[in-house]
Amino acid sequence: MSTRNPIRAGAFLTWILASTVSPAAQSLSAQGADVPLARPRAVDPALEFLAPYGLSNFSPQHIEALQTFLGAQTAMRSGRGAAAKNRLDRFWSDYPVGDGSWQTLPTQPFGLNLGSPPAYYGLRMLSTWADWKVANPAAPPPARRVRLTVVLVGHSNGIEPRTFQELASGGGVPATHDLDARLLADDHALIHESLRLFREYVVALTQGQLGVETRILSLPDVDLPVHAYRQGSANFAALVDFTDVWPYVSTTEQLESDWWWLIYPSHVPEQYAPFQTTEFITGGMGVGPESTAPLFVIDDRWLVRKPPHLGQGEYSKVERQAYLPQWLQHEFFHYLFRRYPQFGLEASPHQWFDPATWPADFVGTYEPDYYHEAWSRRLLSATPPLHVGLRHATAGAPWHAITVADLLDTFTREPVLNPWHIGDIRYDGSQLEWLNTAGVSWNLTPDLANGRLTTGPDCPYFSLWNGKAFRVELERDALGDLTTEVEGFTFLGELYGK
Repeated sequence: MSTRNPIRAGAFLTWILASTVSPAAQSLSAQGADVPLARPRAVDPALEFLAPYGLSNFSPQHIEALQTFLGAQTAMRSGRGAAAKNRLDRFWSDYPVGDGSWQTLPTQPFGLNLGSPPAYYGLRMLSTWADWKVANPAAPPPARRVRLTVVLVGHSNGIEPRTFQELASGGGVPATHDLDARLLADDHALIHESLRLFREYVVALTQGQLGVETRILSLPDVDLPVHAYRQGSANFAALVDFTDVWPYVSTTEQLESDWWWLIYPSHVPEQYAPFQTTEFITGGMGVGPESTAPLFVIDDRWLVRKPPHLGQGEYSKVERQAYLPQWLQHEFFHYLFRRYPQFGLEASPHQWFDPATWPADFVGTYEPDYYHEAWSRRLLSATPPLHVGLRHATAGAPWHAITVADLLDTFTREPVLNPWHIGDIRYDGSQLEWLNTAGVSWNLTPDLANGRLTTGPDCPYFSLWNGKAFRVELERDALGDLTTEVEGFTFLGELYGK
C-alpha cells in the first residue's frame, strides 16, 4: 500500500477548481481585494481528465498511475529522462510491479478505458524506455530503422447479422462500410498518436539500435469482403481473408516494408440492440505478404470508440494514449515469440495467462510483466539480436549474387516436430526439387531475380496464398543489412535454416 497522504487527491481537486475560475470572476475578485491575481497554475492533465467523474471515486493508486504515466511520458519526450525515471521509480516503490493492489483497481469506471490494470502496461513500457535512456544518455540516433506501413482500406462489404440467430447461421442483410474519416484527418494524426509510445518502446527493446518509421498507405478504392460469425463462444466480425489486400499493394511497397498494420472499415453490427454490449473479435496478429513479417490487423472503430467489453463511448486522447500501447504490445509479443521459438515462450496460445506456465526465473503477476521478463531474460540476448531479427524489408537485396548452387543443402525448421520439417533442395541436372525426410517431394522453379523458388501443383500447399514459393532468406550483418550468404528459406511463414 502507498504511504502517501490519502487526502492528496481531494487537495488536487480544490487546486483544479481554483485554477479554472472564469476570467470575469478573477477580475471581480481582484478588484474586491485590490491586489493583483496570481497567475493560475497549470492543470495536471491526469486530474483534469478524471475530475469530471469525481476524484473521490478513484483511489490514490488509480490517480497516481495516470499522473505518473502522463507526466513521465511528457518528461521523456522533452528530453528529461532522469526526471522521468525518478518519477517512475518513486511510483513503483509505492505500488510495486506485480503487487496484488493492482487487481483491486476498477478497469472500466464510468466507461473509461485506461488499460487493465489502469495505465499499467504503458507504465511498464515507459520504464523500459526511461531505464535505457538514463543508462545511455549520449546514445546516438538508431543506426537503422524498420518501416511500419499502415494500410488503410477504403471500404468493406458483407452480410450483417441483426440477431444472434442470424449471427450463428450466417444470415442478415448486405452491408457496405466506409473507412472512418477521423483516421484520415490532420495528416492521420490519430494513427500517429496511437503509435507513438510503441515506437519509442521499440528503441528501448533494441537498445537504441532500431527505430520505427511510419508510412501511411491509403487504398481509398479498395473494397474487401468481411463476415460476421460465431465460433464456439466467441463472436467475430472480421475480414474474410486479410491476404485479399496484398494484390493492391505494389511490389515496391512490399519490398520496402518491414512491418504492417492493416486497418479496415468495421463490420461490427453494434447498431442493432442485441449486439450493443457484445464483444466481437475484429483482428489480431498475422503475417505480411512474404509470410514472416508482423502484421497487426484491426478495424477502424478500434481507434475511435471503445468496444463494449472495454468501456463505453468514444476514445479520448488520454485513453487512446493509455490503452493502444497495451494492444500493440500484446500483438507484437505474439510476433516476437513466433520469431524466436527456441525460447518456448508461447508454446501454447496465450500461455502467460496461466501462471503455472511461467518460467521459474520470471518475476511478476500480469501480462506485461511476462513480456518484460521475456525480453530482459531471453530476447535481449537472442540470436540473431532483436535489431537484426526484426528487419524484413528486402529492397536492394543482392539477388544477382545468388545462384542455384547456393541453395543445394539440407534445411531444418526449428523446432523439428515431424519429418516434414527437415529436407533437402536437390538438383539432378534438369530439375530442382524439395525432398523431406517423410519421403514427400515436389518440384521447384528458380526465380532468383525475385529471391524465390516457386512451387507448382505437385506441391501439397500450392493452393495456399503462402504456399506458392520458397522465399530465400539471406543472412544479415551486425546492423541487419542483407549479405550474399544464404541463411535458408521461408515457407508457410516458417524459416527453414541451413
